[in-house]
Amino acid sequence: MMHQAKLMAVAACAAGMALAVTEDGMFPFVPSYDAPDNVVNMSHLLEAPAGKDGRIRVKDGHFVNDKGRVRLHATNLTGPANFPTHAEAERLAARLARFGINCVRLHYFDSSYGTFMLPAEQGILTEDFRTRRQFDAERRDRQDYLVAQFKMRGIYVNVNLHVARTLDARDGFAPGTPWANKGADQFDPRIIEMEKEYARELLSHVNPYTGMSYLKDPVVAVVELNNEDALWRVYLKGGIDRLGEPYATVLRNQWNDWLLKKYGSGARMLEAWRRQMRPLGGEMIAEGAFDRAVAPDGKTWVLDKGGAGAKVGAVDGALRVTVTKKGGELFPKVYRRVAVQKDEPYTVSFRIRRKSGAAGEVGFAVADRRRGWASLGVLTRIEPTADWTEHAFTFYAADTVPNAEIQFTRFGVGVYEIDDLSFRTGGKSLDMAGLSPEKGEIPVVASKVAAAPQMTRDFFQFLVDTERAYWTGMRDYLQKELGLEAPVSGTQLGYSPPHVQADLDYVDKHAYWCHPSVNSNWTIRNKAMVNARGGCILRLAGERVAGKPYIVSEYNHPYPIFYGAEGQPMLRAYGALQGWDGVFEYSYNNRQRAEPDFNEYFFSIVARTDVLAHFPACAAIYLRGDVKESATKVTANLPYAEYFEHLVKQRSVPVGIDAASCGKLSAELALVHQVAVDVTGQTPPAAASAPAPGKTITSDTGELTWDCEIPDAGVWTVNTPNTKLFTGFPKGRAFDLGGVKVAVGETKLGWATVSLTSHDATGFGENGRPARILLAATGLCHNQGAKFKDHAGGAISCRGRAWGGGPVVAEGVPAVITLPAPAANVTCRALDERGEPKADVPVAADADGHAVVAIGPAYRTVWYEIAVKGNR
Repeated sequence: MMHQAKLMAVAACAAGMALAVTEDGMFPFVPSYDAPDNVVNMSHLLEAPAGKDGRIRVKDGHFVNDKGRVRLHATNLTGPANFPTHAEAERLAARLARFGINCVRLHYFDSSYGTFMLPAEQGILTEDFRTRRQFDAERRDRQDYLVAQFKMRGIYVNVNLHVARTLDARDGFAPGTPWANKGADQFDPRIIEMEKEYARELLSHVNPYTGMSYLKDPVVAVVELNNEDALWRVYLKGGIDRLGEPYATVLRNQWNDWLLKKYGSGARMLEAWRRQMRPLGGEMIAEGAFDRAVAPDGKTWVLDKGGAGAKVGAVDGALRVTVTKKGGELFPKVYRRVAVQKDEPYTVSFRIRRKSGAAGEVGFAVADRRRGWASLGVLTRIEPTADWTEHAFTFYAADTVPNAEIQFTRFGVGVYEIDDLSFRTGGKSLDMAGLSPEKGEIPVVASKVAAAPQMTRDFFQFLVDTERAYWTGMRDYLQKELGLEAPVSGTQLGYSPPHVQADLDYVDKHAYWCHPSVNSNWTIRNKAMVNARGGCILRLAGERVAGKPYIVSEYNHPYPIFYGAEGQPMLRAYGALQGWDGVFEYSYNNRQRAEPDFNEYFFSIVARTDVLAHFPACAAIYLRGDVKESATKVTANLPYAEYFEHLVKQRSVPVGIDAASCGKLSAELALVHQVAVDVTGQTPPAAASAPAPGKTITSDTGELTWDCEIPDAGVWTVNTPNTKLFTGFPKGRAFDLGGVKVAVGETKLGWATVSLTSHDATGFGENGRPARILLAATGLCHNQGAKFKDHAGGAISCRGRAWGGGPVVAEGVPAVITLPAPAANVTCRALDERGEPKADVPVAADADGHAVVAIGPAYRTVWYEIAVKGNR
């Protein structure tokens, strides 16, 4: 019975449900902050000092230096982590170098940083009540010394300029912009001038420890202008609608100037806009007053619980949605199906309130289920309050869909009411009578307001042009006026149109698997990406811009996901296959406290044993190039005109190879070949077949395999001459990785990650060659004393005291490793947190005399060293 219960628990976990884990058999293990040179140390892969082979630059769509191609195997430092003491900086640089890290993104240091879990700590600017423009001498000195230590070790830096600094009344700026002046910083001349001033002060500063300014020092690999900030992103989230003065007037004047430049006069402009919105047609939702019975029937009305506890029905003249248990990330959902015709105008309106429950956002969209619930013209979030609020959206349908869905999603626990739901053809357009661009009177097109089609198109093009002028103007200021020698990016794909970001030197993107809700009532989906057949990799690869260096500067499986060990190897392996130029874990540390022994925040890996244990393998996979780059390139063609139609109709910035405008290529091609989107419009339409139907996808190099043969028990493997890796749910199966066999036994999760790295790239004992092999094996790892609570949809939490403390505890993974070397030539030793030997592990022989190593909990470690004595 106990065995059966264990199997049921493992099956539940594999399906994404939280497992009631205990710390039985687990042991403290945090990779050391100070270790000697041993098999764990991958610093030999770094070229020290950083820049010894010339500055990183762009050639033929990639980063290069005088020696050739450059890949950035990287991480982030966030906020106060940028300012360690000198002694801490030395130890930090040494530790990152040991993990093979050759670049660090210096992030979020332009303002104080804190969260609901972490106390706010100062950034590089003084905490001055008079100004937001004064650099703090001590903080600057600490960052200078840190950069010098990085340079000495062969570690480059990625310098972020604007992330969080908010200009305010201290420097003569009125309130009325989104947080950190987002969006407004791309059109307001005074804010832009302050950004230039900050960049000039930061980058022209001479680091006393290197003797060079950041403008000229080759340790600066790249510079990022503005993190997760774009005028388009702010507009689609309603930020422009809420601009205060003088910002609203500044933008309106620029818009009117743009119109005059295009049309020459207001008369010609109005003539171009003469096709006005058709008047409202008849009501298409007869029951929208909810004064009679309405209940989900699976046809007209649909309740999709997604694991939630929820019910919906007409009560007291309103549609009442009662949620007793939260579902997955988007659930529960309530749909009302309607028919729409392509390019026809529609207006949808409703009232909503929250009768009980915590404040939070509700998603709203008119979407097409056939295309993964792609927007048909409305995609937004609203925040219901205790009072009724009215919402109305007019849009042109992006496609003809007989069963389009008006969707209300993301409901939290509570009671919500919806009333006066209306869906009609046509709409009321903005009234331009008597208004003139010559007088600056033409209003901006608010994100939720209907406008004449040509007016909308003009305003969207104005946003694109305004963004482009900002991004290229800032880049030119840095490089042409200040003399910056490093490549420059703007912001991340998904925030700004790819055609705009392609004007910069390189292109960047962020992604997270199961991002938590970042508030005191947080939960996080506790699911393994190996069961998602491509997961985040598909979108990361599918949105890449062809012909430009490409980096992913933020990626993580945030703590406390039990399956965090899978994320970074996957990112690095597919980054190598795709030929990406940089992959950055986010974040190494989010605090100034430099050497904690437990996980202090969702995104830090400074004490994340399950992730760090496999970083030597990650360095070999990506930086050493153990995983080969695909020679086959599948490029989708996306001319600007087609992208602009996508932008207008779907009001969605991101686009990947699977978009209709790109020819609807299979997103899963990213697991097989190199993929990208050509924004120049010069690539002939791609004609690549989707991966063959089935449960297993193997890269065209034969090295990466994603196996979903058993439902909810996926397996992903890396098989190269010098790196072998397994992650997933073994289910009693053994795996042959090119002569190295891996068989994982029973673990707390029924899941594990096992990596083997040939330290000196001499293989695994084949053909009588010697080898030093690092074997890393991780299963469940978490803060000591953490108490996990289950939530609907496979989510967990461990809030407050349940978060636990240090040191991190890990389980010992039982596994049997068979090597292609004679048993007599092989020894194995369990390693401690410093990577130093602490116990011998017996080596047996199989029927063919090959070495067999059995590891397990008794050794109380996640690291082993296997030594193979050569025959020659």
